[in-house]
Amino acid sequence: MNTQLFAVDEYNNLIKPIMIATKIISVWPLDKDSTRTAVILQNLHTVAMFLMVISLSTATTLEVINTIDDLNEATECALLCTAFYLCGFRLTIYSLYRKDMSYIVETMKTDWILGSYEDILILRDKCLFTFRLSKYFIFTVASTICLFICAPLIEGYIYDTTMRVLPFRGYFFVNHTISPFFEIIYTFNVVSGCFSATTIAAATSFNLVVIMHGSAKFAIIQNKLKNIKGNKQSAYTELSACIKSHQDAITFADTLERVINILALGQFVISTGLVCFAGFQITEMIQDRGRFIKYSAFLNSAILELFLFSFSGNKLIDESEAVGFAAYESEWYNNNCGLILQTIIMRCRVPCKITAAKFYSMSLESFATVLSTSFSYLTVLNASNEE
Repeated sequence: MNTQLFAVDEYNNLIKPIMIATKIISVWPLDKDSTRTAVILQNLHTVAMFLMVISLSTATTLEVINTIDDLNEATECALLCTAFYLCGFRLTIYSLYRKDMSYIVETMKTDWILGSYEDILILRDKCLFTFRLSKYFIFTVASTICLFICAPLIEGYIYDTTMRVLPFRGYFFVNHTISPFFEIIYTFNVVSGCFSATTIAAATSFNLVVIMHGSAKFAIIQNKLKNIKGNKQSAYTELSACIKSHQDAITFADTLERVINILALGQFVISTGLVCFAGFQITEMIQDRGRFIKYSAFLNSAILELFLFSFSGNKLIDESEAVGFAAYESEWYNNNCGLILQTIIMRCRVPCKITAAKFYSMSLESFATVLSTSFSYLTVLNASNEE
């Protein structure tokens, strides 16, 4: 009983930062016994989030059009515009798959709280670093946003200028440099930008944790298969339990794929532009220390976000494939379960994976490909700017 209470407290402490971030953007699923009022409030919250993100995306798009003659300004606005559109895309996907999100969250909680002592040890081994990494990413995004908010104020103080610039840019059909329009638009710009940044932090950390949890479920099955002894009378019962656990793990992984696959495609395509535009801003604004620090932090967050997607997807592939090797390493030669184990091995030849809308898998190989493509586009941008 004490062990179970400790597991409950441990899980609640680990998931708390991610839960808070996802609740801020109305993504975290409600409890099954939630009232109708709670459901209505969540829907209103979601609508408000959409309106803010879409408004800021539209404003930055108009700013790109207005500054198209200045490549430096246009790429800066395009960088922010791309990030905001990705936020809106994430909100759309998570809103459409709330039922699957609820299943994912409940399964994670059940595995941590009701799992055996050995299972929880494996979950800790596989997932504790992931939770710490998710906290670090949330901190990184928060730091980047603080830099964006403070940069116009710092630049104005350093260069002793009264020029009023919005932290996240945008064209709002009025002269935003005069009062009271500046104060109103500045507040909206900062609030919308912060909510968009929270979407980035919450979505990426959530995806990282749930995908790594999926890989840990396969690691638990590996441990159980390796512990099956051919001379035990309970070998067949233990193997039956492993098969059921394997089916549950595959169902969990398939649910993750259903929720994340379209999101992964948008992530990889848009990240190509984010890394390219951020790199261009760094190379062009190297003499402007304020912008250099700001976009260096942005580039760091964009590459880290892409790496977390790829790393977790690669881990899921490796662990689901390893179940087949674990089945082979069990004492199949001392019992009558060889045919069943052979079936498990054959199933593991097709590993569970998170794909980018079925085009390619989320893996470290795809991470290297996206970075290569981004820097190729960056070279083209630099060459065009020099001309």
